[in-house]
This record gives sequence, structure tokens and C-alpha cells, in this order.
Amino acid sequence: MSTGIYANHRETQREWILQVAEDLFIDKGIEKVTIADIAAAARLTRATLYKYFTSKEQMAQEIFRVVTRGWAERDEREVWNVPGSGFEQIERFILSHFNYLFQNPREAQFVAEFNYLYAKEWPVETMMQLLDETLGKERTHLLDCIHQGQADGSLRADMSPEILMAVIFNFNSSLLSRLGEFGSKVEGEYGMSVQSIFSQIGRVFLDGLKAQP
Repeated sequence: MSTGIYANHRETQREWILQVAEDLFIDKGIEKVTIADIAAAARLTRATLYKYFTSKEQMAQEIFRVVTRGWAERDEREVWNVPGSGFEQIERFILSHFNYLFQNPREAQFVAEFNYLYAKEWPVETMMQLLDETLGKERTHLLDCIHQGQADGSLRADMSPEILMAVIFNFNSSLLSRLGEFGSKVEGEYGMSVQSIFSQIGRVFLDGLKAQP
């Protein structure tokens, strides 16, 4: 097998393992899935899996990298490069994020599972390193928009830009976890569509970010 063909085979195999692992993580929960489960579903031996990943946690982190890389690429196209006030860019950032998750609920489920694993088992240093790698540019873009919005008068100026950035990221993360963990059960609780509820939550939150008259 030539070097190029072997490299392509390894990449295809690696992607297949991650796809199988992600489906299992979503359907069963990361904690309940074992390496043996992933090997069986992928129709590979455990020894083969260990040639690619040392643990299921490493697989989960790599899936998170792939997911958040997609978010960043979408935001680069649809949010950060679109002209507008600081508030308008933050509005696009929040609403486009949730519109995407409404269309990709299993992705929301995976990230909710991933966040649960982080909260329970990983030190903050581990997650910070991963977040810097995956969403570091997103945070920089968001902070720039906050500075712009406070300068152009479209965003409230009674909080520091760093606090506002933390507020916005935690808002996104908390609603994502709610959406990922409960999904359609929210509809059963309130008798209306998930998208209707979450869109209005986003609107109320955004109104609170606007500069006060």
C-alpha cells in the first residue's frame, strides 16, 4: 500500500470511528459508552481503536473540535464579515447559532453530553486549553463586537466588555445544554414548539444587551 493510500485509509478509518462514537455518545450518554461498545459498533478490534485514540474521552474531545470548527467557519461567513453595528453582529451571532442547532438537534445533544462530562470530571485547565484551541477566535471576534457596540452606542456600557463576553457565552452554553438535554420534551412542558420558545428567549436576552435610552 503506497504512503498516500495508507494515509487516506487512516483518515477514513479515523473519521468512521468518530462518527460511530458520536452516535453512541448521543444515544447512550458518554459515561455509559465503553471502548468495547465503540469497537463493536465500528466492526473493529479494540486494538485497532487504540491505534487512533487512547480513550473515549479523547474521541469526545476530537468530536467537539470538529463540531466547534464548523461553528467558527459558519460564523466567519455569516456573522463576523457582515457589516453592522456591534449589537447587530452579536444579534446575528446568537440567533444564527440557535437556528443552526434547531436544524441539527443531535449536535446539540452531543455538546450537552460533552459539557456534562466536563462539569463532572475534567479540571477547568483541561477545558480552557480546548476552548482556546477551538473557540478562541470566536471569543476575540465577540469581544471586538462588544467594544464596537459600546463605542457606537448600540450596546449597554454599564458592564465591562469582558463581563459581557462571559455573559453571552454562558447564555449560549446554558440554552444549548437545555436544548440538547430535553429537546422535544420542552414542547410537552409548554405546549409550543422548541424553536418558538428559544427564539423568544433569545430576543428577551438581546433586548437586555441593548444600550438603554
